[in-house]
Amino acid sequence: MKWWNRLEVRLTLLMVSVALLTNLITYGVTYYYNQQRFKELPSAVREFLQRDDPKPLPLDFSVQLSKRLSSGEKLVVQLLPADPHSGSQVMLLQSLSNPNQPVEQVIPAPRSSRGGSFRSRLQQGLLLGAVISALLGILLALVFARRLARPLEAVSKITNRLAQGDLTARIPEPRSQDETALLARNFNRMAASLEGLEQARKAMIADIAHELRTPLTVMQGRLEAIQDGVVPLEMLEIDRLHHQTQLLSRLVEDLRTLSLADTGKLTLLRRPLDLGEVLGAMSSFQAQAQSKGIALETPLPSRPLWVNADPDRMVQVISNLLTNALTHTPPGGTIRLSAGLEGNEAVLKVQDSGPGIPPEALNKIFDRFYRAEGSRSRATGGSGLGLAIVKALVELHGGRVNAFNPASGGAEFQVRLPLLQQEGAQEGSR
Repeated sequence: MKWWNRLEVRLTLLMVSVALLTNLITYGVTYYYNQQRFKELPSAVREFLQRDDPKPLPLDFSVQLSKRLSSGEKLVVQLLPADPHSGSQVMLLQSLSNPNQPVEQVIPAPRSSRGGSFRSRLQQGLLLGAVISALLGILLALVFARRLARPLEAVSKITNRLAQGDLTARIPEPRSQDETALLARNFNRMAASLEGLEQARKAMIADIAHELRTPLTVMQGRLEAIQDGVVPLEMLEIDRLHHQTQLLSRLVEDLRTLSLADTGKLTLLRRPLDLGEVLGAMSSFQAQAQSKGIALETPLPSRPLWVNADPDRMVQVISNLLTNALTHTPPGGTIRLSAGLEGNEAVLKVQDSGPGIPPEALNKIFDRFYRAEGSRSRATGGSGLGLAIVKALVELHGGRVNAFNPASGGAEFQVRLPLLQQEGAQEGSR
């Protein structure tokens, strides 16, 4: 960067220009004002002031002249010829309203004919003041410009490092509370967010590779065994291979759903929907729960709960929550699926009697590929994306989802959706 393009230099030049312009304007206005005031003086007084090195008027006479001029009195001032012997002059002051009482004042002769005029000295003083002001302005401009430009130069250097891929770069935060400190803090938060997103991206790629590798490895091993004649090609083996392809298809579909939700391209076919109808459609999980020795309770709400939602996506939300509960509820346990009204929200609850969620996992339970327990593995059939999809779909519907461990034990997931307006609900029920 050229030195004249630096912000510090440009700020300094700007401040110096403002200081010089201010002094020039002040000098010009003052000079013009003095000229106008000088023209208003009587001609004899102007002639006297224009002499080389004039002697000052006596104080009492000057005060008398000033008062009479300020009061608006019309005066005639005459400067009589100088005495050829003494060189002194007589200034005659005569009022038009009282011409019979003139006032005479003897003015001593000037000591030197080489003195500067009154106006010249005044102009020199103003010019000297302007120069001193300009020098002080330059000094202050350098100090303030440097102080303002230093944090911005630091931001420029760090952003350059960030653009080159160094996501650990941070700006030293000043102790002040001004705008530059706020800029540094906001930038550091942005850099930390980018670093976190990059780490999450790398972790997700590693997780996706792991999730894809597991069923592919199983399928490859079984197919090679069939080719080598170690395992006969029977219906049971075909079912196992088909199950692995289903896992792969589910994982790919889950990733596609999340990708569409992240980019805002996931289409929701919303309509007025009663959550009680969705709960009634979950009877298909009864057989799966019974096979595991788990009691599944699905009491219907006492009144319709109308929401503006996509029916298929709401079924997907509840299915993922029930699948998660079935995974973590031991045989002999209970799962309860219910819905109710709280304020202006419809609340959907999935409660289980499992071991609950570890406290350190409550804030991460909806992260992609996060597993709350080491015992959860690929063998459970889950892709590790079910709860992440629940969160994405609920938020697309304008709702929110949370998980906690109730005092009675187990885990509880709550989905809260805004109720549909009464007019829309009535129209949807027709």
